[in-house]
Amino acid sequence: MGAGVIPFAVHNKRVYFLFQKVFKGRKSGYLCDFGGGVNKGESYQQAAAREFIEETETMFFAKSIEDIKAAKKTPARIARQLAIMTRLFNNSLQQHPDWCCWRDPGSKIPPKDWKTFFIRIDYQDINIINQEWKLDDGPQTRFSKRRELFWIDADRLLFIYENHPEKLWKRVRQLVKAPLIIQTIKQENK
Repeated sequence: MGAGVIPFAVHNKRVYFLFQKVFKGRKSGYLCDFGGGVNKGESYQQAAAREFIEETETMFFAKSIEDIKAAKKTPARIARQLAIMTRLFNNSLQQHPDWCCWRDPGSKIPPKDWKTFFIRIDYQDINIINQEWKLDDGPQTRFSKRRELFWIDADRLLFIYENHPEKLWKRVRQLVKAPLIIQTIKQENK
């Protein structure tokens, strides 16, 4: 059982979706959502929110460049940012409860139980975050994994789904209704 989130933002009258790439492991080179397993006692929504905070290493909601440079996954820092992400989830899902989708179970028995949410966040420049990951790539790292964030324009993302789904991590390309939700978000945010 797992959950993920594909955040989106409006910037200069265009809709962008936030993805990540990792540099090692089975997800290396793919455009990935933010997600993972649901812990005991968590809802899908809580798990997706927590995974976003953990996978962005508490940098995304940092208050300043200094805060980004000091980022470290501590329980207090995660809790503060989880409150922000929970509010964003609630705002998005109150207005658009259908902006979520299940992963196609395929032929697996039992089927994969995975739910992904599309949540609106504020746009921000991600270059400083990407720079921090790049600078931290060594034997003594403060981050669990080197990543790179990407804002992908809605039209480009729809093009990838239609023409190059192999660029998407498998659970992202297996999301039932994802292109329809992306198109709807784009239309509603013109």
